[in-house]
Amino acid sequence: MSHSTGKGSRGFLFVWGVPILLGALSIFGLLAALLGTGAWHWASWTALSILLVVIVRYWVFPLRH
Repeated sequence: MSHSTGKGSRGFLFVWGVPILLGALSIFGLLAALLGTGAWHWASWTALSILLVVIVRYWVFPLRH
């Protein structure tokens, strides 16, 4: 099995880094809302709002290839 190292090869984190980050952010936001009070609710609102901003950004301005 050979791995190409040219310009066309993309690393694992390049491909999956942002989806993993968004997944972790959503899990954090949901758990903070369920298990915490006070500042944790603000952290939850912030985390889940970031997800909504990303969704709206790519819905309104989709990538063009």
